[in-house]
Amino acid sequence: MNPWTKPGDPTRRCRRGESMFALLCGDDLLDHPRGSMPECLRVARSRAHALANLPLHPGMCGEFWGGPATTHLTPYAIVAFPREGRDDKASFAAYHDTTRSFKVGANHTIPDYRTLIDKGLGDFIRRAGDAFQRDPSPCREAMLISLKAVSDYLRRAAAFCRPFHPACAARLEKIATERPETFAEGVQLVMTIHDLLTADNGGANALGRLDQYLFPLYVADASGRGEALDALCHLFVAVDRYHDITNIAIGGMTPDGANAENALSLLILEAVGRVHSPSTNLSARLHDQSGDAFLRGCVKLIATGIGFPAVFNDHVNVPMLVGTGIPVEAARDYALVGCVETVVPGRQVPWSDGRFNMPEIFCSLMRRLEDFDSYEALWSELSRRLAEGLRAYQADYDAALAARPAADYPMPLLSALVSDCIARGLDVNGGGAEFPRFHGIGMMGLATLADSLAVVKKLVFEEKRIPARRLVEALERDFEGDEALRQVCLNHAPKYGNDDPYVDAIAADIVRLASHLSADLRSADGGRLLSCMASNVQNVSAGAATPATPDGRHAKAPLSDAASPSAGRDREGPTAFVNSIVKPDYATQNCTVVNMRFAPAMFQGEAGVARMVALLRRFVAGRGHEMQFNVTDNGVLERAMERPEEFGDLIVRVSGFSDYFVNLAPEVQRDILRRSLHGVA
Repeated sequence: MNPWTKPGDPTRRCRRGESMFALLCGDDLLDHPRGSMPECLRVARSRAHALANLPLHPGMCGEFWGGPATTHLTPYAIVAFPREGRDDKASFAAYHDTTRSFKVGANHTIPDYRTLIDKGLGDFIRRAGDAFQRDPSPCREAMLISLKAVSDYLRRAAAFCRPFHPACAARLEKIATERPETFAEGVQLVMTIHDLLTADNGGANALGRLDQYLFPLYVADASGRGEALDALCHLFVAVDRYHDITNIAIGGMTPDGANAENALSLLILEAVGRVHSPSTNLSARLHDQSGDAFLRGCVKLIATGIGFPAVFNDHVNVPMLVGTGIPVEAARDYALVGCVETVVPGRQVPWSDGRFNMPEIFCSLMRRLEDFDSYEALWSELSRRLAEGLRAYQADYDAALAARPAADYPMPLLSALVSDCIARGLDVNGGGAEFPRFHGIGMMGLATLADSLAVVKKLVFEEKRIPARRLVEALERDFEGDEALRQVCLNHAPKYGNDDPYVDAIAADIVRLASHLSADLRSADGGRLLSCMASNVQNVSAGAATPATPDGRHAKAPLSDAASPSAGRDREGPTAFVNSIVKPDYATQNCTVVNMRFAPAMFQGEAGVARMVALLRRFVAGRGHEMQFNVTDNGVLERAMERPEEFGDLIVRVSGFSDYFVNLAPEVQRDILRRSLHGVA
């Protein structure tokens, strides 16, 4: 197998919306305007036209055929394949007029890779053809057209690269119609499907449980461990070139509840470490039976500073899915998309989410704090306001769905690759998927709200140390002229993240309330709106629009990050940190994000690895939901901010994803730097 090369320029970004694929789709769409045929056929034929006419070039083929060079705008394509008489702007606009947005189920998804690997693309084509013969609906025809277009594209690529790469050509020819039989063939099929779904408006699509569905090929392939490692590295380099978030799940349980870890789980850890790209967003599923070798492999990769694997608790995620009506065997097969979002791979509508600013609603109550005679009365009104806000959120989401009906904005290729769209003859967004859509409501500012409520409960209502009027006036002035009061708020009420039962109980109450208020929320098409303690990096922008809060946070300062303690407020060490973040019951929350920073010294030697393994086991036993780690010291981050040209390859965990530190906005860089650094002598 040819050697793979390390990822290149970290500042490079792939623009899917301006790809050669999109341009060619648009050309065909302009030739066949809306209304000329059922929209699903129009979309399917435009994508088939693009795949049949994509200009091919040797640069598309390394050891494998794949990566953004196969579908994206490149200098050779512009120069060598001019499109006379075509208006690029009009073609791009026509393409985008057929796409959905993330909010309404465009991407953040996983096709049915397991069945693709087990049975092959040809089986999907046969099933789609049989279904169309039984019931020749336009939707079934569109899926059949899409699948055949992929097969034809693979054969065309095989013919093109056969003179200079016969091994790759043989793989492409094989998987065009047959099931893969070698590990390299399986990797090629995964790479191709990921390429094509990514090219067609697909952001943050995931590879799913790579160690599970490729494992039979790994065991059966006589090529050995070294060849498999190289193949994985080639795959991850291709993933890197998109500069996207591509989640990969490893570990976890089998459908019958046994430990699913295997030799390929460990090999993926090694390959991700070797490629060292922030795009391979690795997620490790943990449970009570997780093996020491797997945990140690996770810790050693985390110690490199890459920011993953993030760790997820099966004892929380599986019950959460079962609670939504998903059978336990399917729930145990969950994977992650995007940053941390939990879905059933190959069987569900694409994920979507939005943001909900809890502290902002609380601030509107603080203006009339004097009207409440008890903490309980304040809590009751906060609950009512949050419920009111969530109902408005639901109405806004339903309006967005109504503006993009599946009949007018179909996704025939993805539909063909998701169970049970072929059998039902329906689009993935129109009732074809086996399980309904999940939409996450990112409930921002958990610790900001918990710490603020602790101040009000303890210092205003219980101890009466702070008069309500004084606190209200101080908040309105952003504490100007009353720094003494701000210091009382900061230092004389407990803060989440320090294993203090007083404030930890309030945080647990907030999570419980969010779960309760979202439990009955449904989208107009029967999907679930699920509470999530997650914010991505929007805690920074949301904070900029939020007044000062009773925890001592200044107006416009970032909110606390997702489900993490407020930056710099967790001061009692890593054990206290974990003891706090496992107290809320997340069994009805789809996802959470807990960021934790360690000094590199924390991981040194066997003792350091053992210490972190013990911390992960405490997280699992305590039924925490998710954790992720940064391993960088403050000095490195500060120097990177001052001299970014010297730190182009510095990777950090941001919030649910990793990225090159120098590519982050300065306010996000500062937010990471503000997080408490554990393990410092």
